[in-house]
Amino acid sequence: MRDWLILQSLKLLSRTPLRLNLRLGRWLGALAWRLNVREKRTALTNLALCFPDQPEHWRRAIARESLAQMGAALLEAPRLWRLDAEDIRARLDNLQVLEETLKVYEKNQGLVLAVPHLGSWEFVGQLFGAHTRITSLFRPPRITSITDWVRKARQNTGATLVPTSPAGVRALAKTLAKGDCSGILPDQEPEAGNGVFVPFFGVPAYTMRLLPRLVAKRKIPVLFLFAERLKSGKYHLHAQWADPALYDDNIETACAAMNRRIESLTRICPEQYNWAYKRFKSQPDGRQIY
Repeated sequence: MRDWLILQSLKLLSRTPLRLNLRLGRWLGALAWRLNVREKRTALTNLALCFPDQPEHWRRAIARESLAQMGAALLEAPRLWRLDAEDIRARLDNLQVLEETLKVYEKNQGLVLAVPHLGSWEFVGQLFGAHTRITSLFRPPRITSITDWVRKARQNTGATLVPTSPAGVRALAKTLAKGDCSGILPDQEPEAGNGVFVPFFGVPAYTMRLLPRLVAKRKIPVLFLFAERLKSGKYHLHAQWADPALYDDNIETACAAMNRRIESLTRICPEQYNWAYKRFKSQPDGRQIY
């Protein structure tokens, strides 16, 4: 019964106006700020680690808005998955960034879109799904009964989703070898043995090796970007090309360069980053930050 209700809720949210979903999501995030002590504490801990020079009232304001934005991200997704390519494109307020990116993609060298948990990553996926042959990793929801619906919905504008497994990674590599596009969330903590400790906002963070390893040999272009959620209901792309150090033979150097780009984007709009994620859960000395 619970699973059926969740699926029906997703289907309903896929048909309601996007602005309503965003408003409801922000309300849900505000409720989480009041009631979900764990996520609130995690967000405040992360911000204290990453912005130690900022006053406490600033960090609390950012944490509170971050939870509201994550609520918006949760409820906007079903609606974005249902919009067609023209509707998605119409919601982008700086079309030139998309056009400039597509010029690089059309060179057939391959392209990686590195999209952290910042702003609306679902909007980025739908936007580029409509304009490129993009393949992205897909981690099924914990509720298995809605997996097929979510996978199909997220592929609405043309993206291909592959599992977060060795087979999925091979699919990403093949996609890039053909000159196509791959999308990666670069700020998730990888499984043990698949990462290295490098700084993120000056704090040791267990960081994925996957992205640098996929692009190093052929120097595949990597664009770090996020879609800022605007009050108008539109989205604004912020994009930065990879630092050359991302292609360094030393994996720590490469991963550190990746984290610096994520930091740079996050500083643009820290209130839309997912600070409730335990990014520093693993530490080289074994200490428990959370």
